[in-house]
Amino acid sequence: MLDVDAEVERIVKEYIDGETVYEMVLWDRLPEKCLEQVKAMCGLLYPANTNIDYFPTNFILQDEKLYYVDYECNDYMEEWNFENWGMKYWSRTPEFLKYVKEHP
Repeated sequence: MLDVDAEVERIVKEYIDGETVYEMVLWDRLPEKCLEQVKAMCGLLYPANTNIDYFPTNFILQDEKLYYVDYECNDYMEEWNFENWGMKYWSRTPEFLKYVKEHP
């Protein structure tokens, strides 16, 4: 995010070019570095009592760096952390494949 104008309800975002984690999981080519980087993010977020939306469409890999491109942030709840919820969609799990089938 580059700028916010709350008065007129506008935000200015930078375009991040690259594949989403969702696309990489779909085609079975998610690099291990993505998991390492999201876990590093968790290491900063959890102590700050914060959860983000770990769904894989919200992450883009550009030049070997993982970017979170959504703005959802919530108070930390263990049931919605990466290990208990997000991770289910970062590999070709039954939950991921069900989502793919229901959202062609």
